[in-house]
Amino acid sequence: MAAPASKEKFGAGSEPAYDAITKFASNVLDVPISILSLVLKDEHGFKSGHGLDMYNVERARALCAHVLETLQPLIVLDARFDQHVPSAPAFDGEQELRFFAGVPLVNSSGHPLGVLCIGDTRPRERFDAIAREKLEDLAALATALVEESRTSLPDRAISNFAKVMGLALITSNAAGKITYWNPAAEDIFGHSASEAIGKPIQIIIPERFRDHHVAGMKRVSTTGVSNLSGKTIELVAVRKNGSEFPVEMRLASWLGPDGIEIGAQIHDITDRRERELRLEHLAHHDALTGLANRNGFSKKLEAVIARGHATVFAIDLDRFKEVNDTFGHAVGDTLLQGVAVRLVGLLEPSATVARLGGDEFAILLPGNGAQSSATATAQRLNEAFKEPFVLSGHRMQIGLSIGIGLAPLHAEDAEELLLRADLALLEAKKTGQDNIRVFDPPIANQLTARRAFKDELRLATERGEWELTYQPQVRLSDQELIGVEALLRWKHPERGLLFPADFLNTLETHLVAHEVGEWVIDEACRQMAVWRMQGLDVQRMALNLFAAQFTNGNLGKTIGQALEKHALSPADIEIEITETIALRSDDQILTALSELRDCGINIAFDDFGTGFASLSTLARLPVTRLKIDRSFVHDLCNRPQGAAIVSAVISLGRSLNLEVTAEGIETDEQRIRLLALGCREGQGYLFGKPVPASDDCWLDRKWLPARRASGG
Repeated sequence: MAAPASKEKFGAGSEPAYDAITKFASNVLDVPISILSLVLKDEHGFKSGHGLDMYNVERARALCAHVLETLQPLIVLDARFDQHVPSAPAFDGEQELRFFAGVPLVNSSGHPLGVLCIGDTRPRERFDAIAREKLEDLAALATALVEESRTSLPDRAISNFAKVMGLALITSNAAGKITYWNPAAEDIFGHSASEAIGKPIQIIIPERFRDHHVAGMKRVSTTGVSNLSGKTIELVAVRKNGSEFPVEMRLASWLGPDGIEIGAQIHDITDRRERELRLEHLAHHDALTGLANRNGFSKKLEAVIARGHATVFAIDLDRFKEVNDTFGHAVGDTLLQGVAVRLVGLLEPSATVARLGGDEFAILLPGNGAQSSATATAQRLNEAFKEPFVLSGHRMQIGLSIGIGLAPLHAEDAEELLLRADLALLEAKKTGQDNIRVFDPPIANQLTARRAFKDELRLATERGEWELTYQPQVRLSDQELIGVEALLRWKHPERGLLFPADFLNTLETHLVAHEVGEWVIDEACRQMAVWRMQGLDVQRMALNLFAAQFTNGNLGKTIGQALEKHALSPADIEIEITETIALRSDDQILTALSELRDCGINIAFDDFGTGFASLSTLARLPVTRLKIDRSFVHDLCNRPQGAAIVSAVISLGRSLNLEVTAEGIETDEQRIRLLALGCREGQGYLFGKPVPASDDCWLDRKWLPARRASGG
């Protein structure tokens, strides 16, 4: 089929129905160019085009011809890199046609009638199934128009289009009278078509906005231009019953036989707004208690401080972990809900109560609160919490430790004020339970020192001041080396060699924790591979990781990469978890541990029995080894209770099919006694202190005092 050289429309001339389709196509699919081309006898030419004034259409003409020849939809996301693009000049102006989508018009007999295509000067990354369906629906509408040779937009076709789109479709004339009202509009607004057609469009506009709308309609009818044409806006509409609701509307305007006409696609977004409100609520409120969360509390605090004075209480529940561990998480959650209700009931309505996480709460009191009144309020809260909670038939006694910060006395910034209240809380907890502490300058000095220490941690990572030392783990029967435990040290340039107790609490909350943790894994694996090449048979490497490493989602990948890099297997590694991590065994941590265990990596429970971890905690964790704490081993030969505890842990491990390792072995008497109780492995100063890998004891095989004594 030969395409005429002229860009002019052919056939019956400019017809509003076809122009309406190309206008709708541009608006609905958000493209600047829309073309409807038809087959007339032996010619294929443009019938209607939108956005053609500033573009050369030779490329579009050729692509439309391709669609007509194949009778298949054609999607060209970027014309510069598509095989269907003709080599004809791409443009005669400043802009190039890059995106193209075309659908053939085929009648019920399979005869080609033309092509509906859209284009843009910008390439697209995708043109999804929903957009393609819209284009095909518009093509079906155009097909119906051609077949029936109508000169106005047919009610039946536009109704089908609106039904597929799931939108209300309304048109009005220059006088603002409704000329079309489809079934979806009936459903949304409650007016039938017979009730709506001929009525002013104001019937869907709340009364308070009608004057503004009338003025806008008058401007459009005078100038022929709508500033909202082609734009999607959100506004409030009104139903027949007078109820208001949010809608999303997209407008189009065109010149009809009797003047300017306006069409609107309208979508009821009530459900979407409700979802957004729920998400907004969840973003600022704690799901368990309904109180403000940390984010919501911070925003409220910022607003109050901006207006003037504020008092902040940072609160930690005393003895809550004992309750949680004894009765389980379900009872613990119920207790947290009870705490929330009690706190709210004790305070005036202007107070904001928040749950910041775990058993941490916060209270904001607006207004000019003096230190004395803040302390009195805290004492009243403490007194009220002497009354126990009764849950599931059990009386549970908990208390409050409270830190207090005042604005602007202690800080003029919301984040700083909350931090100062937290520091005061830490001081309160240092002196015992159920205590109250107001922030004061000495605590500020601690804050400064803490910040300086954090800066030093960052520098330590940049300068490579971290070091691993290794302590042997042996078979107790013959004291043969079976593994080592890697222990982190900090070679501080001024304070010398620092042990984890000096820096671990701060490091675990620092941004460099992940970086240091990854270094520990890689360095320990590297050293194990070096030892094996040197002939030292190390069966396993035990690693101590940070709590943050279990929640970042990358632990398995990090360990896997280190194992592959140094040609090790998962069984070569054993991860040691502390009671702190065990008691935080939420879904994230359990998932991380389970993934490691599934890969063949062993998991040891370090210092078992020294804190609040119970058998229920142990049962949830995929551990393969229990490590008896050094304090029990120390009492093994001195106190009957010590021997009983060690024996119980060994029996527990045997019954759960877990390996058991004793820590802190310092005498041969302890080694022999542990063997008699059934413990097969251990570590301690009897066999060697933690030393760097560079120490001669490793390569000289003199890591064991007993071997040195016997000449081995």
